[in-house]
Amino acid sequence: MIPTSKRIFVSALLIFSIQAAQAQKSVEVEEVVVSASRAEIATSEISKSITVISRKEIETAPVSSINELLKYAMNVDVRQRGMSGVQADIGIRGSNFSQVLILLNGIRMNDAQTGHFNMNLPIELLDIERIEILYGGASRLYGDGAFAGAINIITKNSENNQVKAIAELGDYNWNQLGVQATISREKHSHSLGLLQKGSDGQYRNTDFSQRNIFWQSEFKEKNTDLKINLGQNDKSFGAQNFYSVNFPSQYEVNKLQFVSAKMDHQINKIKLSASFYNRLHFDRFELFREGEGYFGRNVDGSFRNLETNDTISWYTGHNYHKSHTIGSELSATYSSKIGTTNIGYEYRKESIKSNALGKDVNDRIAAVGEHPSAFYTKADWRENHSLFLEQNFSLKRLFISGGALLNINNRFDNEIYSGMDIGYQFTKRFRTYASVNKSFRLPSYTDLYYSLGGAVGSINLKPEESINYEIGMNYKTSSLNTKAAIFVRDGKNLIDWIRFNGNDTIKAANITEALFYGFEASTVYNFKPDFGENSFLQQISFNIAILKSDTLSNGFESNYVLDYIKTQANLEFDFRIGEQTFLNWMIRLQEREGEYLDANGNEIAFGEQLISDVGITHKLNSLNLYVQVANLFDEKYIDVGNVRMPGRLIKAGIQVNF
Repeated sequence: MIPTSKRIFVSALLIFSIQAAQAQKSVEVEEVVVSASRAEIATSEISKSITVISRKEIETAPVSSINELLKYAMNVDVRQRGMSGVQADIGIRGSNFSQVLILLNGIRMNDAQTGHFNMNLPIELLDIERIEILYGGASRLYGDGAFAGAINIITKNSENNQVKAIAELGDYNWNQLGVQATISREKHSHSLGLLQKGSDGQYRNTDFSQRNIFWQSEFKEKNTDLKINLGQNDKSFGAQNFYSVNFPSQYEVNKLQFVSAKMDHQINKIKLSASFYNRLHFDRFELFREGEGYFGRNVDGSFRNLETNDTISWYTGHNYHKSHTIGSELSATYSSKIGTTNIGYEYRKESIKSNALGKDVNDRIAAVGEHPSAFYTKADWRENHSLFLEQNFSLKRLFISGGALLNINNRFDNEIYSGMDIGYQFTKRFRTYASVNKSFRLPSYTDLYYSLGGAVGSINLKPEESINYEIGMNYKTSSLNTKAAIFVRDGKNLIDWIRFNGNDTIKAANITEALFYGFEASTVYNFKPDFGENSFLQQISFNIAILKSDTLSNGFESNYVLDYIKTQANLEFDFRIGEQTFLNWMIRLQEREGEYLDANGNEIAFGEQLISDVGITHKLNSLNLYVQVANLFDEKYIDVGNVRMPGRLIKAGIQVNF
């Protein structure tokens, strides 16, 4: 149960927000075009739940990473490990980290090795125009990975020549330095973003360092648009207790290299689209961190504790992985009086080289840039082909979207995944919708092959599948946007890492069917249309989600699938406390289902948490001066078993806009 003090606190804020949302105006609302289908459509025609985080919301939020921003979105579960979410798992509507598709400008970024790396992105908040969160199964649109939803991060070059620079300092040697520059011309523009951040960490072995570089070029002719992206993400971090409490002094180094090109060409009523992408990801995982104060190598290749001088004879080296994904897509969209028709084909090849994942190879390959003893001795690959068809109908107040995707994989059975969304606009303000969609997710290479530190994968895993049902409504005016939905996800062959009672080994398995169902609602009230641009309270946002499952971990403990957030409430206030001074206060209350094992083998309930982040910004011509306080009340909490999250963190920064 949530403590009484927290209930009173949140209830008071909720009552205040509801009272503030009484007055409304009937004014035409500006439409936003989003990527909730293969053919971009306006939000008024979308017949399922979607959240759009705008550039303005990104700029005002008191956060320093994409992960921290997403944790305040409706029914999104961000399970962070470490400061600034140096590693973060994203779930939607109770899903785990592998069941959400991450897209960058419509290009898939999911990692074939493990879903833990899906958020290893080459971009930062300075680069982002908006973020679109699509709720519910979306495999008929995007295929593998869109099991419970999709998150599409959109970048856009400025229409003006500009330079943005940011610098931050904070507790525990927190530091962040970044720059984003755009050169814009009539028919082309080019943008470069660079950012470095790091910290010594609040606890032992929680230090981290991260560097991003992101390039974007856009070329526009009369009927043709071309966007090219290149990026690299480098991060290294102490991974205290990340994957096992039995071996706490873990360490990890990741590198992502990414390039994509996407072109749209309009011929009368037909839009032709083509895209290509290449994603390389390197991972070094140290079960025993190598370095001063931790572990060192003996002459025979074994490791020893540099503090106690004890030798770990069975551990002779780290895990090295190189995953490579290439893909391309061709599609055509035809627009007519009744809607749009989209047909297309997608190809993807996922391969991995490793010393721990895959099948044994005859010739080992040296891991470039690593210790001389590091070789890739295993490998695997798979190919995926998708054929898709979607039809969007628009008949006065009725909107219908239906489609199907045929998935062909060389390792798993061929399947068809279909779905339909129906919406009806009763008035200019009020609309309802209903949808049903079938979705799937292929097992990662870690699910299939991993075997180290008390965790064992299974080569016999099947793809997990679900049928997603949803009914909802939306009420919108110039100042108020309210939406609510009831949803059900009926999953089978769900992939989880489980521990049977009395056994210390965690195994990957297709657990039995599980039914997830719940309710979610959100309200955003903008005071400015009714009370003017200078109103003290500028905006209130509130969202709530309640989730349940009919499957419990009988006879075993679930590591991911059944450790979902059963109650979540987010509240955000935007204040104008001076002519050019603004305050943003974000509050998150959540209670997680499930338990984790502590170092003594005791089951500990995740329980509830109340997290509050606040930021004050003062705008001075081209300067923004700000102070942010993360975890204002210094809450002690855990998102993932035995990984203690940071307490209060104070940061101060400056952003310069030229």
